[in-house]
Amino acid sequence: MIAYERRKVILQTLSSKGVVSLKELSAKLDTSEITIRRDIEKLEAEGKLRRVQGGAASLEEAEEAELTMKQKIPIRLDAKNRIAAFAASRVQNGETVFLDAGTTMIPLAMELMNRNVTIVTYSTMFIGQMVNPTARIILIGGEYLPYYEMNVGLIAQDQMKQFYFDKAFLGCSGLDLERGMVCSTEMKSLEMKRLAMQQAQRCFLLLDSSKFSPRGFMRLCETSAFEELICDSFPGPEEKRPENLIAVDDSYQEEEEK
Repeated sequence: MIAYERRKVILQTLSSKGVVSLKELSAKLDTSEITIRRDIEKLEAEGKLRRVQGGAASLEEAEEAELTMKQKIPIRLDAKNRIAAFAASRVQNGETVFLDAGTTMIPLAMELMNRNVTIVTYSTMFIGQMVNPTARIILIGGEYLPYYEMNVGLIAQDQMKQFYFDKAFLGCSGLDLERGMVCSTEMKSLEMKRLAMQQAQRCFLLLDSSKFSPRGFMRLCETSAFEELICDSFPGPEEKRPENLIAVDDSYQEEEEK
């Protein structure tokens, strides 16, 4: 395949997925990763994509990724609030819960802060927003990533292994309905997510409807690994809807119809 054809396929793949890895493109095009990297560099120089660690991102995806975490907080906030209220109903007093990093977890933390629960997290984002919380808060330490406002690395992983969670609430960068796969784009938090799932009795994935696309070139797990996938609404198609998915807006609508 000539360079023009390869680069056309790369752009088409990014158009549908948002983010793609060198490994995936290499397999798809039956070409070495070195060649793919050169193609990506050429396309970036032409202003058609953005290089990221291990792959490439569409310009739209890169623009959203460049927003700071604080800038992302107001985005789809109403949906995140509805998701958080529903997720909080899954927590019983006296339980120990893990909260992942990410803006979807902020309203859930606010829902739980005045409950008789223990919250364990490696995210520093919502700690400063908690004023005299009733909940017991345990912050995992480690290598601090200012952009993501979270602690990661070997120290953080060792601390995570000391805990047992009744419930773990995680976020993601995207959900691939075709493959039933939960995706991530941030490597250093991936191991924290996996450890939390290993240490938890029950796991829940929180995501708004914008995440129903295969964004992210790293696999966290299968969708079936979660007891519930809690979202605001499911954009369809209905035949691809996971059995463990709960669309909160559907639940509200059912209550109104009763």
